[in-house]
Amino acid sequence: MKTIIQIYREDKYFVAVDLITNVADQGLTEEEAVANLKKGLEEHYQILMELAPKDWKVSFLDIEVEKYVQTSRPVS
Repeated sequence: MKTIIQIYREDKYFVAVDLITNVADQGLTEEEAVANLKKGLEEHYQILMELAPKDWKVSFLDIEVEKYVQTSRPVS
């Protein structure tokens, strides 16, 4: 799964925000903030799946948005 994130500095921390879900996390480095955000997003989607009614169909939609996003450098 791919998503769109934004990273910015706030005092001594870097903050990573998923622009789709608005889930955010922080770290002392950009890499730590992104790693923490990944964990937070995994927990977010796990909870969503647990809350979804069991008789509802759940599927995934894969779209490409990279051509619309301008970034100074990719974050992995």
